[in-house]
Amino acid sequence: MDLHFYIHPKLGEEITAISGHYSIEKEKFIEYKSRRVYYNTGYSMFDTSCCGVGGCGFAIVIGYSKNWKGAKNEAGLDISEVEPITDEEERKEIGKLIMALEKVQQVNFWLPATEKH
Repeated sequence: MDLHFYIHPKLGEEITAISGHYSIEKEKFIEYKSRRVYYNTGYSMFDTSCCGVGGCGFAIVIGYSKNWKGAKNEAGLDISEVEPITDEEERKEIGKLIMALEKVQQVNFWLPATEKH
């Protein structure tokens, strides 16, 4: 078990990027093999790109929830302890469950900054 701290975003806050913006709208949970999986849903809009416009709904699976909002950082944002989901078979199954529940076009999995490739 590899636990990491996750700082929760402000829900509904519009984040501007080079080709548009996105927002995390909801925090949700599903049960998977008797474990509680925490994920966020949101949307993105590509409306300032030189290549056209578009958008999508998305989910970001943060991981197995261990200590939900057990602390706050200096900016007042909640912090949880989570176990990121790294097993490919579990990712496929969880992604299918979320796609069946949510109106999203993609499901991505969070990796802590120390695990970037």
